[in-house]
Amino acid sequence: MKLGNKIQKIVATDEDLFKIRLKFTDGLIGDVDLSSIFSKPKNLAAEIVKGQLFEKCYVESGALAWPNGFELCPDALRMKLKTKKGRAA
Repeated sequence: MKLGNKIQKIVATDEDLFKIRLKFTDGLIGDVDLSSIFSKPKNLAAEIVKGQLFEKCYVESGALAWPNGFELCPDALRMKLKTKKGRAA
């Protein structure tokens, strides 16, 4: 896998399931399940859940970010995607 991926935009969020649909700069679109981080959150992730900030995520310098400073690496998020024909499953 090539590193250095960047997120182009957030297509959709699902606060109840902790999923985010992302579009990467190469056109790949897919859903990332973040429940492993947010279902039993700690530290900055806990602040996001307690403050109901999950859907306030945004793209900053190609990474997924939240207003409290929490960021997730786009390469790690892309590895969570299962791809099928150029689109994530």
